Amino acid sequence: MSLLRNSVLGVAVASAAALGVLAAGTAEAAGTLFGTVTISPGTGKVGLSTDQRSWVAADAEAQRQCGEYDCQIQLRYSDGCAAVARGADGRFGWAAAGSRQEAEETAVAGLGESAPPFPDLGSASPRAAAVVAAACTENVR
Repeated sequence: MSLLRNSVLGVAVASAAALGVLAAGTAEAAGTLFGTVTISPGTGKVGLSTDQRSWVAADAEAQRQCGEYDCQIQLRYSDGCAAVARGADGRFGWAAAGSRQEAEETAVAGLGESAPPFPDLGSASPRAAAVVAAACTENVR
């Protein structure tokens, strides 16, 4: 696993931990809304659930949206926002934050610039990742 990938995962874990602290106490307290990000490594499909009343419901909805047998949970968040970015090289980055803009910026920044795999019919110049999915729970929009 590359150093860059480790740093992206570190950002995601730190963000998830910070949001988890905000949801401390009763794990599924009244009014808390949950979301989950899933990604299929085989197809690149992304599932992003939001506004669910439990972790179980959030996981199930994200898996349903992803729709592939190999979808893996990458991030869980509560009462906040999440974003998924994809680099030109096909790698994914994800982040959770208190605002959609911050989640998107963190997911993109974690990947940095990347060039598409060879051969590519377009430009081989490195470019920034693009946000492919983002959402916020209703109580922070």
